[in-house]
Amino acid sequence: MNIKKSNFFKFYRVFKNDTLVTEVSVNDFKPAKKWKVKNGADLDNVILKPVYFLPKDGKMFYGYASKGHAMEMAKAGALKYIGMLISQAEKGISQLKQYRIDHYDDLNINLLDANIRLTKNE
Repeated sequence: MNIKKSNFFKFYRVFKNDTLVTEVSVNDFKPAKKWKVKNGADLDNVILKPVYFLPKDGKMFYGYASKGHAMEMAKAGALKYIGMLISQAEKGISQLKQYRIDHYDDLNINLLDANIRLTKNE
């Protein structure tokens, strides 16, 4: 039996102020739950226009087509966030220290320019 390989689409997600690059397959999305209204009709048929909303600031993320670009943007976002924390002086110092501890491996190992170039060249 010859099984044709299906298309696999993915993107790389980086949450705002985070350094983790997550590969997301668009094939992994689960179908939406069917909702019924009082008269028994599917809610999909009742609502003509989909409703879109932005996630809360802490859950905001950016999607990128390539892993190398996502890594570059994660690094740039982290450095921008660190700069913002530094500008908050005393209040930001404790947040800055905790952020650096939480993201030490990504900033000092995973997101080095050499690793980004290596990933882009793959």
